[in-house]
This record gives sequence, structure tokens and C-alpha cells, in this order.
Amino acid sequence: MKNWAVYLLFTSFIISCSAPKASILEKNSNEFLVSIEKKATSPMDIVDIQLSDGNNWASGSFQYIDKDGSGDVILNSKGYSSFGLEVSSPKLKFKPNKAMISYRTEKDGLIKSILIEFNSKN
Repeated sequence: MKNWAVYLLFTSFIISCSAPKASILEKNSNEFLVSIEKKATSPMDIVDIQLSDGNNWASGSFQYIDKDGSGDVILNSKGYSSFGLEVSSPKLKFKPNKAMISYRTEKDGLIKSILIEFNSKN
């Protein structure tokens, strides 16, 4: 039984280490920059980004950019360990303080989410 518990702890540790990490910064009232870090060999397709103040939610449109925000991501065969998203939203009636990033790690796979607070790492 001890071996089973050790195996379970090890597996959950490996899974948590491989989860993508993200942070978000407010550029202005309707533009935001998201930074995402992940394993280069793990695919990640962003499905949706929602902005929230805890009570209200609004979708934002997004564009992939390179990790330092200087231009579009250029696809390559090796993959990326980090990339950015430039998020735009219409004039919001609330001041967002968090974002929900929904993504897939395989084509037509389950949609997973990351909830991040502005100016913090998750």
C-alpha cells in the first residue's frame, strides 16, 4: 500500500510540474499582455480568454505574439517553451483584475483553464 501512495504523489507532482504557467499585465484599459510558459514539446491551443472583476465576465480577442511582445509568433518545428498573447477587449463597464485562459493540449481534446490574477504568476 505504501508503494501505491508514493506512486500517486509522484504522479501528481509530475502533472503539476507540466501544467502551463501564465501571468497577465494591463497595457491600458482595453489591452492586456499575457505571458505563458510551458514545455516546448507540449502543444497548447488557446480557445478563449475571459476577463473578470469577480462578478462580471467578458471575452477578449487575442493574437499570439512572441514572448517579449515584439511581434507575431513564427511557427517552427521545435515548439515554444514560452509565448505571449495580446488581448483586446471592447470598452468594459468594469475594471478586470483576473483572466481565465481556456486551452487544449490536443486537437479536439478537453478544454482546460488557467485562472490568473493581474500582475501575478500562476
